[in-house]
Amino acid sequence: MKPCLIKQPAGIGDIFFCQKIARYMMHHGYDVIWPVLPSISWIKDYIKDIDFPTVEDEFPMKEVYEQGAGYVIEKTGAFISTATADMTHNDGKIMTSKYSMLGMDCDGWQDCFLFERNLDKENDLYYNVLGLKDDSEYVFVSNLYNTEVRDSKFISHEQFDIPVVELRVVDGFTIFDWSKVLEKAKKIYTVNTAINYLIDVLDTSYDEYVIYAHSEQNKTEIDYLFRKPHTTVSYTHLTLPTNREV
Repeated sequence: MKPCLIKQPAGIGDIFFCQKIARYMMHHGYDVIWPVLPSISWIKDYIKDIDFPTVEDEFPMKEVYEQGAGYVIEKTGAFISTATADMTHNDGKIMTSKYSMLGMDCDGWQDCFLFERNLDKENDLYYNVLGLKDDSEYVFVSNLYNTEVRDSKFISHEQFDIPVVELRVVDGFTIFDWSKVLEKAKKIYTVNTAINYLIDVLDTSYDEYVIYAHSEQNKTEIDYLFRKPHTTVSYTHLTLPTNREV
């Protein structure tokens, strides 16, 4: 076994984005071990060719993982901390630093983001939980962000003239299981979050796609990442109802 330990335990979008690094290392004969927080251990059910233990489990080079930053690549093993790349090898952007640290280009990350869809769960969520039909027209809205699930409350339903389907935590379902909902949405309005990486690789058919940046600085970390046509709006430029907490 020639292990490659990747340190990016959280940030679901970051994990999606860095799949190209994992597959590069796999192509060069390494077995990728990617410890994650227990709350997102479900990722192993969809990306099955990478080992996703939890950070609480035992795994090779755990002491290096807990203390290390930067990267070391040797013939017998490798350690790559994408989580700290913008601190150890900052190229001016948080996300591209994960790649430039290794002398890699992030272009085409979408082609390496490979996962197995659970169509039974997607249909159960779509038809039974959300009550949607094949001909339903709706806006998909997501105010949720962060691995620990925070509600930004950026996007108000009142601005839309068709029904809204809003992303929420549903027991037994994961972000992957919203794929059918995303593909059939007429419009998509979402904060900058992991859902954007999923949208970029799905067969969507939306008429409008708006990404809400958390700040002007965050806005610079969006447009270069995604292929799908979209509009980026900074939260500081939004007009929100006065009775909503932010």
